Amino acid sequence: MQLSVYIRSLLSRLFPAEQPRRVPELFAGGEIRLLDASEKHLFRDHLLRLDGDTRRSRFAMHATDAFLRSYVETSFTLDTVIYAYLENGIVRGTAELRSLGNADTAEAAFCVEQDWRRLGIGTRLMDLLLQEARARETRHIYINCLATNRKMQALARKFSADMSFEAGDVIGHISPPEAAPTDRLRQWVLRQMPKAQATLSRWS
Repeated sequence: MQLSVYIRSLLSRLFPAEQPRRVPELFAGGEIRLLDASEKHLFRDHLLRLDGDTRRSRFAMHATDAFLRSYVETSFTLDTVIYAYLENGIVRGTAELRSLGNADTAEAAFCVEQDWRRLGIGTRLMDLLLQEARARETRHIYINCLATNRKMQALARKFSADMSFEAGDVIGHISPPEAAPTDRLRQWVLRQMPKAQATLSRWS
């Protein structure tokens, strides 16, 4: 723990600009942080709690429990970044950034449970995904949603998304600012923190 505090303090002095958030951030009565594969049950339970309308808005289809369980398993076998908003250890909102076959293109998806909407959670999750995309040198982010999903479209427009219509769906395109060399160095250092902490814990 002392190592992570020291590294975060050092990074904040060396690189004062915003960086991908890899440590918990207090927000709206809970916290926002990255999920890893060991926490896929939290992601699964979050999706299974969604009502029918929310499932359709999120997946643009009738999403059964079996589909959602399979989706969670697949998410953690791909190069997917998942930020989550948690209260009392329970995931209430998520944002996903998934590569679309090449390094500079990705798809983003968002979902906040009904009782936790209108708190700014979706906006903050989007902001964190854009920081992550910038550090990864992702040049194009696509958001696909139903034409009736006005809330998702409004969220995308907050971040200057270009919206287009295709086969009854709305596709948003966002171009994150280009990464600076310090962004890439910052991301590499932060990705090493969990490994370093795990090593130290084995020695202690």
